Amino acid sequence: MPRSQAGQTVEPEACKLWIHCNSCCALFCDKKHTFFLLACHHVFCERCVKVSAGRTPSDAPIFECSTCRRSVRGRQLTNSMPNHFKQLFHPEPFTIGNDFVETFQRGNHRHFDKYKERKELEMDKLFKDIEVAKSVCQKRFLEAQMLRVERKKLMQRSRYIKAEVANRKAEMHRMAQAYRSRSLTSQSSSSAQCSVRGRPRGRGTATQSSSRRRSKESRESAKRQQITSFIHPPNHSFDL
Repeated sequence: MPRSQAGQTVEPEACKLWIHCNSCCALFCDKKHTFFLLACHHVFCERCVKVSAGRTPSDAPIFECSTCRRSVRGRQLTNSMPNHFKQLFHPEPFTIGNDFVETFQRGNHRHFDKYKERKELEMDKLFKDIEVAKSVCQKRFLEAQMLRVERKKLMQRSRYIKAEVANRKAEMHRMAQAYRSRSLTSQSSSSAQCSVRGRPRGRGTATQSSSRRRSKESRESAKRQQITSFIHPPNHSFDL
């Protein structure tokens, strides 16, 4: 589409902006597709109209109108089309004094305005959806940041717990080693005492045992029952 330096559509093309496909609303001035004017006075692009061959090889093709559902003849929109067809697309229809041309162009203008209104409503809905999506994304972003902070805290807590568990395991290991060392020490001391008890006694030990035996015998003899006997005075008074 030709454009001026200010980005506005130039006048020769601006007068053609109302020419559009009555089905998909593609613009004729974009020059992307071939357009056809049907005998039912509907305009379609080559994508939206069905064309079938005529009854004879020399017969004109037959078009299936998707608006009025009729089989009609049609003409391609070119500069070489007949003048009475070309007058329908005159840039100044009020100058030719043909009411049908004005009615045709006015109907196409209304159809294209309704299409633009629908697109504007769709754009407004899309903008609202974009705003809602932005707010939801911002909310989710804040939640993600909070979750990252919470994750860092949980990681620090897990490292602290792991260190505490490792310290407790080391302490239990030291306590077990100390218990084993004490048990080994007690076993060695008991075995030493047993070895001392099993050794033969020396000379001093024998003397102590004999003195203990004598004292025990004397205590036993003292405990024995005493027997009363005769008293024998000295016999020096006379002879028999």
